[in-house]
Amino acid sequence: MASVRRRVLGVVLLAFAVICFVQPVVLRSVLADVGSPTPTLGDPGSLITLVPPAAVAAGSVVVVAAVAALRGRPLAPRGALFAPAIGVLVGVALGIGPGSKGISTATVTVDGATTFVVTGAVIGGSLAPVVLGATREDTVSLLVGAVLVLAGLSLAPAPGFALLAGVLGGGLAIGLAWGLDAASWAP
Repeated sequence: MASVRRRVLGVVLLAFAVICFVQPVVLRSVLADVGSPTPTLGDPGSLITLVPPAAVAAGSVVVVAAVAALRGRPLAPRGALFAPAIGVLVGVALGIGPGSKGISTATVTVDGATTFVVTGAVIGGSLAPVVLGATREDTVSLLVGAVLVLAGLSLAPAPGFALLAGVLGGGLAIGLAWGLDAASWAP
């Protein structure tokens, strides 16, 4: 019976992840009015640009938790390393505008908003392997997650805001997943 409960939880978490991934698309028209691809303290209205990286980070963490729940197994620390990769893929996919005709495989250029979303998603998604590596004493996952957080910080166009967005999205998603499926996250 617990297996069926975990699988239903996996479907619910997967639906929540889809909602998180759709959120930046829904906000696209609002974000276009802001003008700045990254938030600034001088313009409080630009803080809305924190939502896309936070939503993508939350969605990527919830996806790996959902896949573990659908499989009926606890989330492995090394399995959580897929969260930053999912964040990068979704962030780049969101950066491809509806008017673009395609992507050249030779060169892919991204604008400032896509870079901010991807780095924030990497920071937030990397929190999952850091937390699981720390609680389950998996040094490799802990170190790789920490290196990815630092890499995201070093590449972000606005490092402080990317860290804030990533910690909000990834941290809240970890808290949600841990609250709903404590057996998968507990040491």
